[in-house]
Amino acid sequence: MPLEIPLKIFRFKPGDDPHYDVFRVQVAETANVLDAIEAAWAQRDRTLTFRHACHHASCGSCAVRIDGKERLPCITPVREVWNGRGELLIEPLRNFPIISDLLVDVSGFFQRMTASGLVITRTAEPALEGKLVQLADGLQRFNRFENCIECGICISACPTMAATDKFFGPAGLAGIYRARLETTDKAESARLLELADGEHGVWRCHSAYECTEACPQAVDPAGAIMALRRDLIEQRFKRIFRR
Repeated sequence: MPLEIPLKIFRFKPGDDPHYDVFRVQVAETANVLDAIEAAWAQRDRTLTFRHACHHASCGSCAVRIDGKERLPCITPVREVWNGRGELLIEPLRNFPIISDLLVDVSGFFQRMTASGLVITRTAEPALEGKLVQLADGLQRFNRFENCIECGICISACPTMAATDKFFGPAGLAGIYRARLETTDKAESARLLELADGEHGVWRCHSAYECTEACPQAVDPAGAIMALRRDLIEQRFKRIFRR
């Protein structure tokens, strides 16, 4: 039996005042929230703006707030978040400039990610030639931070980002931590640690752990921030004892 859901969706267009529109849509019992948002666009209002791509939590592009909580609507079942009676509230992520409706400007976020050096690529895969692949020591510590899908949810959930948009941000700092684990270049490692130690780096974090709580991929950016703090404190102690 299909579900009839009243969606209360945040609306904003440049030059207009922000407001909410309510759309009643029909979706299957097994539908996810993104299916309902798409139904509102297809059945009610083609001017509704939102972002999506993969539909299975790989791209991170569809992230919004559902009843005040940051989520990926593509993997959030309607029945998990809707009480069956009232309106289901859909809003854009916090701490990003709003472009239109549920669509936010993520350019600043990706600039931070680029600066962090998180993106690690090879020119080609090594030839295996039938050899048994050996997993690197400590692979698990890499995997956690490589799981980041750059959805921006941690930025939306972060109370420090709400206070200042100059903060490097949980995902960016987790990227710095991951990049330092990867690099063998001492100068690059020092550059990354200096970036984390900057005015808007790890010391700005209030240790609320909201970013880790909200992360849909269990990346634990707060853990990376704490690890960077330990590295910086250790570095400072070494400098003191060298004197």
